[in-house]
Amino acid sequence: MNIYHWFSKKPTVEKPNVGLILPGGGARGAYQVGVLKAIEELLPAGSASPFPVVTGTSAGSLNASMVASRSSNYTDGMRRLEGMWKNLHMDMVVRTEVSVALKTGAAWMWSFASRGSMDSPPRSLLDNSPLRSLLENHVNLARMRQCIETGHLQALGITSSSYAQGASITHFEGQPDLEGWERTRRFGIPTRLAINHLMASIAIPVVFPAVRIENDYHGDGSMRESAPLSPALHLGANKLLVISVRNPTLDEPPAVRQAPQYPSLGQITGYVFDTLFMDRLDSDIERLNRINFALSKTRRDTFRHGNSLLRPVEFLVISPSRDIRSIVARHTSAFPRSMKILLSGIGAMAKEGRPLTSYLLFDSAFCRELIELGYEDGQREREKLQALLEL
Repeated sequence: MNIYHWFSKKPTVEKPNVGLILPGGGARGAYQVGVLKAIEELLPAGSASPFPVVTGTSAGSLNASMVASRSSNYTDGMRRLEGMWKNLHMDMVVRTEVSVALKTGAAWMWSFASRGSMDSPPRSLLDNSPLRSLLENHVNLARMRQCIETGHLQALGITSSSYAQGASITHFEGQPDLEGWERTRRFGIPTRLAINHLMASIAIPVVFPAVRIENDYHGDGSMRESAPLSPALHLGANKLLVISVRNPTLDEPPAVRQAPQYPSLGQITGYVFDTLFMDRLDSDIERLNRINFALSKTRRDTFRHGNSLLRPVEFLVISPSRDIRSIVARHTSAFPRSMKILLSGIGAMAKEGRPLTSYLLFDSAFCRELIELGYEDGQREREKLQALLEL
């Protein structure tokens, strides 16, 4: 279990405001549901959510918006969230007809052959129009606004990447006293959240089409998110719970006598996804640990650095105790025929392609196993969760 946390030695006089951070990870997002389910059992039935601040990126934005929209009744929110993931199928996320796959493949081949001179070049490898229907059926933004009005929710932030600005944009909706922020290629913008903000945050480059927001096109929020912990802090959180979806154990290096194999396109793509979704989160956690350590040595509660006021932040990261790639190996047969053709063509159905397939396998059996793993890990960290949430 990869757990980072830091507790100040001085008692805090500030009211605890726990921010829930849900990073991206495609189908791996089911793991987050299991951890959140374990937290539900720490609370009385029907209790309000222990997370007044919720932020999500990529697939994590779906979980974040569903948690936020049920902030007044965490039990009800978890029942709905778990039910959605446990009954998820690939055709609820992307179009899986063989005819669609062949048409898309032909369009990309002609685009390359014509050197991009087509009047309407292809926009993505997969058609994720079913995902919009899934979001519309499960995400209740009107109810999220009611939670803000009643004080059960302070803010919901959804991060996407602006192609025109080359920046990370966190669109947020929350209490009226919250202000936007501007950092180097990072912005927080108060807005009225819509399904398009979620679709943009989930728009994995090349795989899913970019989404227009106002006068700009946005893609997956993980692309430019250099400081994934920052939005929750800007929105008023003074404690953080981060639910990661990657096991922290490093891979074994290949044997010295073993001749290395050139990586397949599927393996390279999985590596890119891993870097896209996870590496910046790990770097930001290391940065916060260094800040906490430095502040502990100064014996001061706060420290001003330029225009920023640094303060120690108590936080906890929970990550999978088992490698999700070993789990996906048991479920790859669940891919529909069209996806198998596509993934086999780039070498992703082999062992080396498991990182990629673990992000794309939106299948109920796979998701159920990830939920169970998340639940077990959440139960294992029960005492640390109780300390963080002050339960």
